[in-house]
Amino acid sequence: MPKLSQPLLEVTWRHTGETGKIHYRVRRPNGSSHHLIPREEHALYEVLEQHLAAIGYTGPKTATKGADQH
Repeated sequence: MPKLSQPLLEVTWRHTGETGKIHYRVRRPNGSSHHLIPREEHALYEVLEQHLAAIGYTGPKTATKGADQH
């Protein structure tokens, strides 16, 4: 996992049909962004998964889910 000095976590999500991965994007101090994807075996995966659960994230939008669910 790359080391980013003082990054800001902007967004975390999963893709439809994708298991064992959580995507996230950080904003670096210089203003650039970086998209990273930890897998289940990585310690950060568990942290992000707990965060998604805490905010009520139920997964990607599908035809059966309402537009207000992410």
